[in-house]
Amino acid sequence: MAEILLGEANRLSAAHAAQAIRGRRLSSLALVEACLARIAVREPSVGAWSHLDRDGALRQAREADARQRAGAALGPLHGLPVGVKDVFDTADMPSEYGSGSLRGRRPERDADAVAALRAAGAIVIGKTVTSEFGMYAPTSCRNPHDPARSAGVSSAGSAAAVADAMVPLALGTQHTASTLLPASFCGAFGFKPSPGFTSMSGSNILVPRLANIGFLARSVDDLALFASVFCAGLEPPLVPRRPKRLGLVRGPARPGVAADAWEALARLIRRIAAPVEALALPSPFARAEQITHGLLAADLADRFGAMPAAVRAGYCAPLRDLIAAGARLSAADRLAFDRVADDVAAAADALFASCDALITLSALGEATDASEPGSGAMCMPWSLAGLPAVSLPLLRGASGLPIGVQLIGPRGADARLLPIAAWLSRVVVLENISEPA
Repeated sequence: MAEILLGEANRLSAAHAAQAIRGRRLSSLALVEACLARIAVREPSVGAWSHLDRDGALRQAREADARQRAGAALGPLHGLPVGVKDVFDTADMPSEYGSGSLRGRRPERDADAVAALRAAGAIVIGKTVTSEFGMYAPTSCRNPHDPARSAGVSSAGSAAAVADAMVPLALGTQHTASTLLPASFCGAFGFKPSPGFTSMSGSNILVPRLANIGFLARSVDDLALFASVFCAGLEPPLVPRRPKRLGLVRGPARPGVAADAWEALARLIRRIAAPVEALALPSPFARAEQITHGLLAADLADRFGAMPAAVRAGYCAPLRDLIAAGARLSAADRLAFDRVADDVAAAADALFASCDALITLSALGEATDASEPGSGAMCMPWSLAGLPAVSLPLLRGASGLPIGVQLIGPRGADARLLPIAAWLSRVVVLENISEPA
């Protein structure tokens, strides 16, 4: 126990930390203190947190240790500190959705997902930085590997906090690419499950058919542990599953992929011991990005269009632009968007006739300049199709920064996708992506 306590417990994976706490080789208090110490050192450089509840986290950790000593039943996340993206309501912390228009907002109850985490024993240590209402806009968070680079889109704070060893787990969301793109840029493991995986009540929902929870962690087993709070049967340790065949998909965004990123993926594919078949995407996929933006515009105009002009004028440019675009759409336009989205989903289902999972990149390349949030084009088709996907930090680009490998599974097959991800992350001989100093 002394070795863990005196060492850097914040660098433990969530699964290992949970085991150590249950085995009384580590206390929740020691783990939370180590995380807070890391945050104190690194937060000025990274800026991952919009609100940090140090005193509350320490109090909860002491209470968790006391419950364990008293012999109480322990949840799967007992004593683990967790970051929560500030698009989820928390009754004990500000919930501002990254917007100045909601400054000081304090909801009366937790979002359903946050309540589930607390019931599982998690200690919500704070709220992580997000872009305004989850828009494609730069955040104040910086990439932990290079502060001149972007940490990604709206789950940037959660991805950066995990990758920088501030917390072992952090909650995100994804409508288009908001979990997997930051995971790729920051070098975290990310998981966007199938639609309906859990309740999104009490969170910032932009488009109901696209709204999903997102999980950020430092291993596939950690993703499984995190997700098991919401779906039984995902508990680690996962048994790695070698796929019979993977389908390599390029997608409509392929021309924009950096050469070093695609070459790195090609090298990885040559090294894995499973057949990989290049698949051509059906024609509906050509419109996936256009339809995604159309759905966003329609719903944002409906949600924000009636706000006072003075309030709308204070919104970030991407939000203002989509509200304006949505105002020009007709009801027929919206119905047409939904029909094409349904076509994309049906076409996606057919891709798994000969493949257990699809493989591609999570991003167009390494993290972009900090002034740009990056493109979610590699993730949008699969989000629109309603498929579960993971991002694994298995590649490096020309500058030595992480690039995620994206695995996509059939709709509802989350429990089959994660074991394939575990197989890929374990059997590939990886060039380790070092944690930030």
